[in-house]
Amino acid sequence: MFTDLLRCIAFLRPLSDGDLEAFSALLTTREYKSGDRILEEGVAPDSFYIICDGVVHVRRRANTREMLMGRIGAGAFFGEVNLFDPGVATASIVAMKKVTLAVITYADFRQFMEANPKAGYQIASGLMRELSQRLRTTNARLVNAIYWSPREASDT
Repeated sequence: MFTDLLRCIAFLRPLSDGDLEAFSALLTTREYKSGDRILEEGVAPDSFYIICDGVVHVRRRANTREMLMGRIGAGAFFGEVNLFDPGVATASIVAMKKVTLAVITYADFRQFMEANPKAGYQIASGLMRELSQRLRTTNARLVNAIYWSPREASDT
């Protein structure tokens, strides 16, 4: 059902056709309309999401405002952090127009990885690579923000 879309996602690309079909069978479809909050920052999520169609915004609270952290579209995913480190969502996810998502619960995702060790290793490695790249990007942005901070300029 989702195999064409899944084959385009980097961390799923190494899977065999059979493993990809088995993973695809565990996904369900959910639709959200513009403005719907898919995940709420501070609330524990229970699923991993792949965007099939549409665009979502990633937002974080800063004092009394919400800050836009990113915009992601078809072929992207979210909810990966809690697959490995259960806790609360670190950001809110909001549909910016009609969004179709492929969803798998963390329990089903973990069970698939345990039942299919080779595929599980490939998925875990791919997700860790993605998380590492995101962390490097965040670190670079943080350093840049601190370097160009107005407070920093006034200290010189």
